[in-house]
Amino acid sequence: MSSYPPPPGGPSPWGYGQAQPQDNQAVWALATALISLFASCCCGLFSIGGGIAAIVLARGARTRAQELAGPQADTTMATAAFWVGVGSIAVGVISGLAAAVSIGLDVWLNGWS
Repeated sequence: MSSYPPPPGGPSPWGYGQAQPQDNQAVWALATALISLFASCCCGLFSIGGGIAAIVLARGARTRAQELAGPQADTTMATAAFWVGVGSIAVGVISGLAAAVSIGLDVWLNGWS
């Protein structure tokens, strides 16, 4: 009994020797979201601005991925970046409100002196 080698795989949808196209926009969106979340420790405005930028980048990355690979595209990283950006905005708003309340209480209790 002779054994035959396995049949060769089918052709790659990206052509012979070509890599699948890479889109780093989702990576940048997630990096921006995480940096803005960590920036909320220093200044809430940085957190809000970075969160908005991350959301814009994440939505663009999700749209581009679906254009390249169809509705079954893996948009996990873009989705994570979107929600971390939303969280970053929320932390920035809460930080800004806490700062405003703190300043208001200080002025109310101690005056403007």
